[in-house]
Amino acid sequence: MLRARYAWDTDPRLAAVRVRWDGAVLARRPFIACSPPHSPVRLCYEGLGDGSRHVLPFLRQRGVETVRTRPGERHGAPVDVRLSGLPARRIPAPGPATVVLPFRVRLVVPVGDGPEALRARISARELRTFRARRAARGWTWETGTGPYAFDHFYERMHLPTMRRRHGEAARGLPAALAYECLFRQGILFFLVENGTRVAGVLCARTRRHRVLTMRLLGVLDGAERYYADGAVRALTHFTLEWAGAHGFDHVDLSGCEPFLSKGIFQFKQRFHPLCLLPDDHFGGKRLVLRVERDTPGVRDLLVANPVIACAGDGLEALYFHDADRPPRTGLAWRCPGVRRARHVPLDAFLSDTAGYEGDGP
Repeated sequence: MLRARYAWDTDPRLAAVRVRWDGAVLARRPFIACSPPHSPVRLCYEGLGDGSRHVLPFLRQRGVETVRTRPGERHGAPVDVRLSGLPARRIPAPGPATVVLPFRVRLVVPVGDGPEALRARISARELRTFRARRAARGWTWETGTGPYAFDHFYERMHLPTMRRRHGEAARGLPAALAYECLFRQGILFFLVENGTRVAGVLCARTRRHRVLTMRLLGVLDGAERYYADGAVRALTHFTLEWAGAHGFDHVDLSGCEPFLSKGIFQFKQRFHPLCLLPDDHFGGKRLVLRVERDTPGVRDLLVANPVIACAGDGLEALYFHDADRPPRTGLAWRCPGVRRARHVPLDAFLSDTAGYEGDGP
């Protein structure tokens, strides 16, 4: 049962069936969440239940509150922004003030061309920082085997880290599923500092496709100082080095939501990964963002969170801006697979929504 459940969520061979199933569930009982009436930005999400785990937590981190509601329930205030999670085949024709986003993106680093090619891919600044900290901290790494190693990683590293960094929005795999489907089939790495295991990452591996996927990670007791010291960055470097030396073609850094302001995207972008649609069920799902009312809060939200959008020829980065809000070009977008970046003037993008007359005095 555990392996079947894991395959249902991750196996590319079941992706099409999973999308059809989730689409049928959506038709019977869509997930709906709305912002409280007096929120600065009134947002409504409706559609696939995945939005409760992968879209709404990101928005709440940006100050957009939402609560689940029932179909047909009325709300006093009008909606400013409407998000719809849909199977890709159900996407409606594009309308005004609307963009179509991937539900998630997948970030994959090629490692099969040798260590020199890998080093050339990673940003020079990232390599310098890692090498300096590796020397200063005396970092080494080792693999973990046996139930004790798994329990130590899961209880002392993974769970505390998820709780500290994500609170109620933390998501992950139950211990029994992680043990059976990841640990027994994959590989567990520990980062060691002065003889102590201070961080770990549990990876899935598929020999047939020669892909190593980073799935669960954590630092000892969730301590912020290990994050600040660069332990998670070191885990990524060591994983890439190990995979390249052991016959793997790619390391899948796992995915994230399609927003450039997502910290995970900015961190992983330093390794110059391929940015792709996922090969699991998320690859067949889309997020439709439609602005219904032009307000200062809406403009702030769009400018602060540039997106990765679906274009006719692939993926593109969109930076919103207006006369008072410059585009956030400090948020990097360049990855193979993202074809271009476009700057989108909000006055033109929102011209068919309710009027806006500037922020005022």
